[in-house]
Amino acid sequence: MKITTVDVCIICGIFPLLILPQLPGTLALAFLTLFACVLAFIPVKTVRYIALTLLFFVWGILSAKQILWAGETLTGATQDAIVEITATDGMTTHYGQITYLQGRRIFPAPGLVLYGEYLPQAVCAGQLWSMKLKVRAVHGQLNDGGFDSQRYAIAQHQPLTGRFLQASVIEPNCSLRAQYLASLQTTLQPYPWNAVILGLGMGERLSVPKEIKNIMRDTGTAHLMAISGLHIAFAVLLAAGLIRSGQIFLPGRWIHWQIPLIGGICCAAFYAWLTGMQPPALRTVVALATWGMLKLSGRQWSGWDVWICCLAAILLMDPVAILSQSLWLSAAAVAALIFWYQWFPCPEWQLPPVLRAVVSLIHLQLGITLLLMPVQIVIFHGISLTSFIANLLAIPLVTFITVPLILAAMVVHLSGPLILEQGLWFLADRSLALLFWGLKSLPEGWINIAERWQWLSLDLPLYFQTSVIT
Repeated sequence: MKITTVDVCIICGIFPLLILPQLPGTLALAFLTLFACVLAFIPVKTVRYIALTLLFFVWGILSAKQILWAGETLTGATQDAIVEITATDGMTTHYGQITYLQGRRIFPAPGLVLYGEYLPQAVCAGQLWSMKLKVRAVHGQLNDGGFDSQRYAIAQHQPLTGRFLQASVIEPNCSLRAQYLASLQTTLQPYPWNAVILGLGMGERLSVPKEIKNIMRDTGTAHLMAISGLHIAFAVLLAAGLIRSGQIFLPGRWIHWQIPLIGGICCAAFYAWLTGMQPPALRTVVALATWGMLKLSGRQWSGWDVWICCLAAILLMDPVAILSQSLWLSAAAVAALIFWYQWFPCPEWQLPPVLRAVVSLIHLQLGITLLLMPVQIVIFHGISLTSFIANLLAIPLVTFITVPLILAAMVVHLSGPLILEQGLWFLADRSLALLFWGLKSLPEGWINIAERWQWLSLDLPLYFQTSVIT
């Protein structure tokens, strides 16, 4: 059985989580599992594919039930729990995981968000607190076209929200990441764009001003604030390049092409951990690990093979990720680029290198803007008319100037010298000042699109497909 066939079974089996109004009961799942096992013994390929798809369907349902268990069981009564803080704004919003409930260990630990109250003492990620909790399940509003907070919370593995009645710290020490973050926050206080720097470098978006978030949302550049494929892939290339350069000084028998690849993926995993292992970063690491294993297999894989393998690996590791809008945007963006470069390759004009790079960037951004338009309209119920120009400025500036400066400054922050670190932070801050000056100069370009007209956006890919054929 081909690996791509298994991947299709994974995606088809987990996809119903996106549309099921209610999860099947335990008895139904047991029957489906037994039925799938019986089908697996029938020596017909199609039947075995159906059996495999059913097993992955059961796997996805069990994963969803595991997350929903906390919202169905822990609400109502007061709970005595030990909570590990995973993120905080330092004031009244705290993200955590319930590791012990009524003295019993819980695995996997359900996530929760505590709002509205200060903890008795300074709080940071990594601390353990004993709390009396009053929690409830996150619920969405029945407004068509509105933000589905319940779906978002489940995709983030944070099905609970609430408040604490009593709280006392058990383990006051912060995690290594929290200590490093606190050190960076102190160092970056003099710089005007410190909140955005921390968002780009450490994934800390809680302190980013609402005005900045609105600007990035309206210009279609909000994706740059997430520690996702763009940042981590750059870190992989940088790490792999450094390792490959270091191999020059090694004897020939010690040089293997696999070492830079494996080293780059390991650095990506470390960077994702450093930024809090947020879902977009975790998905990127899973996709990179999958791509790395495909490369190490020594076989030739097409872009579509890699795409479907990475998507299936992400859903297999975390089935409820299928509820995440960011996953579908990322997957659609990669698929759009593969399609765009297959059917509309960049013109081979004889141009100077600088102009050639500009034409390539315009070609890439044009493809991603046009082909992602239907997805953006369906998800966000609108489009940004300025996103093409905004991303044309923002992506190269952030990817090739701001993020490298921030990564270099984060390394120098640990090793010194101080004057070099200050210079790097200053340049990163000024690059962000230039970026937001450009974004603020753009006119307001966001257009809301009523749901009854959204189906028209689906004609766009059909138009391009027809134009290619004719």
